[in-house]
Amino acid sequence: MNNCYVEVKRLVYENNVARWRSTVFSVMWYLTVINEESKFMWDKKFGKLYKLCITSLVDIRESDDVVIEWKSYSVKWVAQRKCWNLCLTTVILEKGI
Repeated sequence: MNNCYVEVKRLVYENNVARWRSTVFSVMWYLTVINEESKFMWDKKFGKLYKLCITSLVDIRESDDVVIEWKSYSVKWVAQRKCWNLCLTTVILEKGI
């Protein structure tokens, strides 16, 4: 079940200097808001932290940015699990200002 179109952007380096962000890939994923009781909640960031679930293993890093409906989110945490036929990538995002 997917509910949003996501674009992952990563820094591009020229001569060892970060110049801009380029789109690495785009895909449909499932996005939910993290509730107040979640173990991922810290520093009273309710309403700013989101969990993105991807039903495959993808190359996403904590230095990446994610764009959903023209809004930018920073990747804060990534976990990948593979068990038999199930692959899952879980990403914690923080909404930019």
